Amino acid sequence: MARIWVVVLSVWAMLAIVAVLAWASRPTVTSAPQLAAQQVLVKGANGKSHLVVLKSTAHATTSTSAAAARG
Repeated sequence: MARIWVVVLSVWAMLAIVAVLAWASRPTVTSAPQLAAQQVLVKGANGKSHLVVLKSTAHATTSTSAAAARG
């Protein structure tokens, strides 16, 4: 019976060490991917062509506000 308690305590000790290491480690910082500008060729009046550069913007949509979460 003593061996069982030793095994149980050692498993709990290992889980506690892993939990402390996971809690203490810094999360990795991931930056948003850089989106390239898109170029569009537009034909205007009298058949004249214009090159238009469209800048793309990134926005975060993964987090919700507390008011929306209560819903």
